[in-house]
Amino acid sequence: MKSLTCFITDDEPAAIESLIKLIELYCPSLHIKGRATNTTDAAAFLGKEEVDILFLDIRMQGETGFDLLKQLKEPNFHLVFVTAYDEYGIKAIKFSATDYLLKPVDPQELIAAVHKVTTRKQIQQEQMQLLLQSHMIPNSQQKRIALADQSEIKYVLINDIVCCEAENSYTTFYIGDSKQGLVVSKPIAEYETLLQPYGFIRVHQSWLVNSYKLESYKREDGGYLRMQNGMDVPVSRQRKHLLKML
Repeated sequence: MKSLTCFITDDEPAAIESLIKLIELYCPSLHIKGRATNTTDAAAFLGKEEVDILFLDIRMQGETGFDLLKQLKEPNFHLVFVTAYDEYGIKAIKFSATDYLLKPVDPQELIAAVHKVTTRKQIQQEQMQLLLQSHMIPNSQQKRIALADQSEIKYVLINDIVCCEAENSYTTFYIGDSKQGLVVSKPIAEYETLLQPYGFIRVHQSWLVNSYKLESYKREDGGYLRMQNGMDVPVSRQRKHLLKML
């Protein structure tokens, strides 16, 4: 199998050098084809050369990594963001199931990110489009989230999600009128953080609901919510006060 190639874009030369050293130490089969400290130089290189992985900083001086992505006509590389913690950026990345590394980069996380690339055939054009869409669209009417089960990645409108149920480290999504859930191997706490800005409320340790999909609140049996798809969702005593904010 041929070795993988990569390109690094970061406005901090020291950060580039640090990543290069980690790659040489922990991923020696990964060939570094080039580097850039701004999107113009990076776009010029990537417009002519092909690489397997783009390591890309989100926040740069006067621009962002998304500015680079919008300059590329048909990006066919795997994208790995390398960034200091930026809540908005991390949310956008997770919506599109794209890999990311937090600075300072942990060697084991770098190894895992590169390994993930080797197990995939190629990045799909629709995934890149979804990433850019998630970055630009401010509300949930058109915004999507990528949900990966064992066989495929489904791109779902946030507005169509009715509720989510937790079971250990898995989360089941109930979408539209269907009571047939989509099981995803990520904990519900991660999705709670992502979906809170779009009207989702954690009403129970095991349940996250879309407040725009509520039909009624039933007081009997300790209290539960009737959702628009006909499902009944329990409300814990400690979280009932959240319903008063709707």
